[in-house]
Amino acid sequence: MNDSISIRPGLWARMDNWYGKLLNALALLACVLTGLMVVVVCADVAARGMRWGNLPWSPEVAEYMLYLSTFLASPWLLREGQHIRMDMLLRALPNKVAWSIELLMDIVGAAISSVMAAACLRTVIASANQGSLVIKILVIPEWWVLLPAAILFLILAVEFLFRLRRLWLGPKAVRQEATSAA
Repeated sequence: MNDSISIRPGLWARMDNWYGKLLNALALLACVLTGLMVVVVCADVAARGMRWGNLPWSPEVAEYMLYLSTFLASPWLLREGQHIRMDMLLRALPNKVAWSIELLMDIVGAAISSVMAAACLRTVIASANQGSLVIKILVIPEWWVLLPAAILFLILAVEFLFRLRRLWLGPKAVRQEATSAA
């Protein structure tokens, strides 16, 4: 019987809930990094203003924090419907047609995110195998910088799949996202 290999609906809901908590934690980490980035930049400006010198590593650290916070927040923003949407056309279409386009776009989003995750992972592996370094003020292995993109594109792909499931089980109409250009 197929029931033994399928995932029960209650389990899907628990997994979706757990996954939402993971995305909340990633978004919180993005907020913390953004706050730290402000502190680092302000400390550098203050040090120069007081003629104490500067913090030569601060622009580089701020750059990495900006990169990480963008990737960390992205899946949460998608889940919360906080990405900007150009949905004027969707709102003009019949509900079932708009719903079908939403469904297709979630599939495309999951596919693109998966391809990006795989491409990033190949790049991470190649960089690690070559022993490539990022040489600026700080010298670090290049794969350290590349790995978050691979992981977070995978997390984004999984969120697109949960989003697809929620759309499938919900009303057959266009989503009511929080940010819309319509």
